[in-house]
Amino acid sequence: MKHLLLTTIAAVVLVGCAKNDIKLTNKGTKDWQEIEVKAGGQVFEVKQLKGGATETLRFKSEAEDGGQVNGKLDGLVHKVKFGYFTPNLSNRHEVIFDDNGTITTVEMP
Repeated sequence: MKHLLLTTIAAVVLVGCAKNDIKLTNKGTKDWQEIEVKAGGQVFEVKQLKGGATETLRFKSEAEDGGQVNGKLDGLVHKVKFGYFTPNLSNRHEVIFDDNGTITTVEMP
């Protein structure tokens, strides 16, 4: 009985610690502006991501939903949907920004 209680407590603690990482990477030389990332019921804003820079967003999901990222390059807004976030699971994604206006997302192991 003691083993079952300890296993249950460990499972609850691990579920409560599910964190997400979204790494923003600018592979180009141009600066991206007004980047907005929506994921797990939260919204994150990055004013500028300079050429060659990276930034990592770490958070715990507050809701189940899909992710979306948008940003401005040369005055044009580009956006893409990615992933699925839930409070019970951890996710790791990389969002890659390029000079031609492409935003690519990769799910990381």
